[in-house]
Amino acid sequence: MSIQEFLTSSLFQFLLIFARIGAAISLIPGFGEVYVSMRARLAFALLLTFVLLPMLKDMVPVLPPQPATMGLLILGEITIGIFFGLICRLILMATLSAGMVIALQIGIANALSSDPTTAQQGAVTGNFLVATAVVLIFATDLDHVTLRALVGTYGVFHPGELPQFEDMANMIARVAADSFLLALQMSAPFLVYGIVLVVGMGLIARLMPTLQVFFVVMPLQLLVGFGLMAVTISAAMIWFLEVYRDHLAGFAG
Repeated sequence: MSIQEFLTSSLFQFLLIFARIGAAISLIPGFGEVYVSMRARLAFALLLTFVLLPMLKDMVPVLPPQPATMGLLILGEITIGIFFGLICRLILMATLSAGMVIALQIGIANALSSDPTTAQQGAVTGNFLVATAVVLIFATDLDHVTLRALVGTYGVFHPGELPQFEDMANMIARVAADSFLLALQMSAPFLVYGIVLVVGMGLIARLMPTLQVFFVVMPLQLLVGFGLMAVTISAAMIWFLEVYRDHLAGFAG
């Protein structure tokens, strides 16, 4: 292969693969967190692209003659990468939503801490569940499944073809709905606990109007809430991992 052929074909194919891989890596849980160095994410995306180039080279089109066509190809690959990364990120955000519901039900909604995924203030339980989910993704080798699913997107979205934006929008809407449902399922015991607690507090307030119900019940609410969290957290995280794996199965094959 001459130098001209290498520059016009192999380098463009490398750039096209990197456009999808790099966009996805910026959003994938664990790899795309804000506390991960930008240089580390860039180096990992470049290394992964270099590894995948021999495997995907025959699927990737060569350099087109028109600059506008080249720009559309790169933009399409970036869109697909963001689409895949957003699916993974939406499922991860279910743990944050579940943590906020849990914090509200056990009475620590105003106890805030820095959220490492968004660099903003968030509920303590939500940040804890997000960090736990990221750790479990790596501990259970779901990070490998995520990367395998990322490579599997080349079987769903062929390079050189513009993605179907309507189907992608419908998919994002379904995943967002699944994420909200997952958050409710993970926090379901606390929703029941909150309803029972509020009903009990109302009955006590009616029976003993002079009793400071909130002052008396607050320690019990915290104690039972943290005990319930200690009992149910493992089942909730196992269910999260199952849902996360199921959403990746469509791409990983």
